[in-house]
Amino acid sequence: MNKLLALAALGLLAATPALAMEPKAPAATEAAATMEAKEATLKDGTKVSIEGENVFVVGADGAKTPAPDGEHELADGTKVKTMGGKIAK
Repeated sequence: MNKLLALAALGLLAATPALAMEPKAPAATEAAATMEAKEATLKDGTKVSIEGENVFVVGADGAKTPAPDGEHELADGTKVKTMGGKIAK
């Protein structure tokens, strides 16, 4: 019985280094996932793009410009306040 436990323990120890050496996702990939752009429409029909804390107005040609300062209401009724093209808290 002790030999069986010893063999099981050795098997566990042998597998542990392989688990410890598993590659992890790079930090840049994690940051990119959190910076995913969300497209939305304001109540007045203006298209906007929210990218992390940045808010852009999207022109008919697709060009993005920082959102003007103020409170903006999305089509769903959500309000977003911006200062300097960023979401203000």
